Amino acid sequence: MIAQIIMYGVIIGIFYALVAVGLSLLFGVMKYMNIAHGSFVVIGGYISFWLFNLLGIDPFLSIPFVLVIMFVIGLIVYGLVFSPLKRFAEGQRLGNSMLITFGLILVLDNLVAFLWTSDVKTITAPYSGQVIQLLGIRVPFTSLGVIGVTFAIIGILHLFLSRTYIGQSIKATAQDWEAASLLGININRTYLIACGISVALAGAAGTAVVLMYSISPYSGLEWMLISMIVLVFAGLGKIREVFLAGLALGLLEQLGVFLLGGHYRAVVGLVLFVLILILRPQGLFAK
Repeated sequence: MIAQIIMYGVIIGIFYALVAVGLSLLFGVMKYMNIAHGSFVVIGGYISFWLFNLLGIDPFLSIPFVLVIMFVIGLIVYGLVFSPLKRFAEGQRLGNSMLITFGLILVLDNLVAFLWTSDVKTITAPYSGQVIQLLGIRVPFTSLGVIGVTFAIIGILHLFLSRTYIGQSIKATAQDWEAASLLGININRTYLIACGISVALAGAAGTAVVLMYSISPYSGLEWMLISMIVLVFAGLGKIREVFLAGLALGLLEQLGVFLLGGHYRAVVGLVLFVLILILRPQGLFAK
């Protein structure tokens, strides 16, 4: 039983890392807090649902299409919402971005309800419900696929940030945007690409959500809260630590479910969120 609980904790933790990595990237680079991150997760899930029902594209195979569509949406969002904020100081950016993306939630959630109705949606693929036995531990096939997708996306993101010019520009801008600008880096273009990648990663997480759980137009708040908790665990803007933070949250939540019951799963995360902010605001895994 303990091994099964740990396995579920690892699965959920890796999934949480996928949900939160886009938000961490945006905050780390631009110092914007995108409160509408959960709404973009939901939109990505609906796009995958649409591709599955209209064109019969498997959810895992639809992820490249979701990434491209959501990347374009991210570029549009930056131009309309975030671009005017770059003239403010970092402290003002944080507050203003929270206010403006709170309004964006209302627009996006109602737009999703108009396009897909308010019904709860989920994808029932041919392999949904199937499990694989590993040393006596049951692992759902869908969860195994989500783990593989998460490793692939985070690995590609790491290679992109460390091996390409644009990726290194993003890392340099995250460290000191003024110094990066003096060295010839186009800050506006870097912000634009970082925002597109952040929203695209949220969309990929949405595909996992609609496979493992379900989505509705107003379910984005749940995924935003989870992303915030992982962000605080990792340390604000710490992209590499998000994976460890997601694992920690997943394991602690499963431990709470085992000791207290399933009704207290969300409470465990919120209590830990408050304790980390009070006792270690720089994050569990921040150096």
